[in-house]
Amino acid sequence: MKNPILKLCVYGVVAGSAIAFQPSPTLARPTRSKALPPLNMAIEVVDASYNLAIGTLGVGLVGGVLEDVKNDAGKKLPTAKLFGGIALLFTIFAAFIAFQTTTLRFTFDDDSFALQKAGGAQFENVVVGGENKWAYKSFQNYDFLPSPSFPILVYFREDQTPVEAREEAPIVVDDLIGQGHFFPAIANTQQLADGFAKHNCAKL
Repeated sequence: MKNPILKLCVYGVVAGSAIAFQPSPTLARPTRSKALPPLNMAIEVVDASYNLAIGTLGVGLVGGVLEDVKNDAGKKLPTAKLFGGIALLFTIFAAFIAFQTTTLRFTFDDDSFALQKAGGAQFENVVVGGENKWAYKSFQNYDFLPSPSFPILVYFREDQTPVEAREEAPIVVDDLIGQGHFFPAIANTQQLADGFAKHNCAKL
């Protein structure tokens, strides 16, 4: 896929799907009360990053500018509706990403990687069920898409999810056994990469 704008749009749609089908404060189902972690358990909270939200908003603004381009006769170009739709879609998507960035956090503790609410509360995964918490030893692979230098999605595959609960991932990154997960890059991806490496998470 050589067209960078088209590539960004495709990853944007996938990222939107990842968010829509991953838990959020409004979609999370209530879970039973769980025991608090031991007081001596170290929990590292990854810093939030609004880069994805800002970049998505930037695409929306560019679409808005292009939508308003006029010809010599003072009329909008035939592409006006297309760019107007892009502007609306990406602006709404940027607001949604910003909301998720504000309300969700990735964490590392002594034995697991997790996604939780900014206040520390845990919630159930609406796709495969169970907590959004995965043991490091269950990792089969992880990556940042489309690349570590231009992260839009955080990807990892684990074999902790029971076979009967696994679902097909929206993008095929590897052919390993396990459940694939895609999350929008709403956190500092360098800290995520450092955390995965620090805890010896498997990577191809």
